[in-house]
Amino acid sequence: MENFGRTLKEKRKDKRVTLRKISEYVGKSVGYLSDIEHDRKGPPDLETVRKIEECLGTDDGKLINLASKLRKRIPKDVTQRIRMAPKLSEALLRAADDLTDVEFDNLISYMEQIKKKREE
Repeated sequence: MENFGRTLKEKRKDKRVTLRKISEYVGKSVGYLSDIEHDRKGPPDLETVRKIEECLGTDDGKLINLASKLRKRIPKDVTQRIRMAPKLSEALLRAADDLTDVEFDNLISYMEQIKKKREE
């Protein structure tokens, strides 16, 4: 399967569009988009991918299709955890839905700190 980040970077460079321009157009940070291009993060939500394609002026839907396929592949341990605690999973997803990337990263860091303290 193709790599979303590499495909995005190739399309962006072919169109001579900067990460900053995409960032401003879609409302995501340059760092976040860079992380996607370097495979430190997976594809963003499909609406963001649609906006990226719009910003790049591409109409082939390649990024949307690729992101859609990749987003469907959820690790087995995650799906098992969701099945075991559906109320908790739903509550966490709803709570995190409106967070910015920075807020979400801060939340993850905070949760990791709590987990460390419990293990001590």
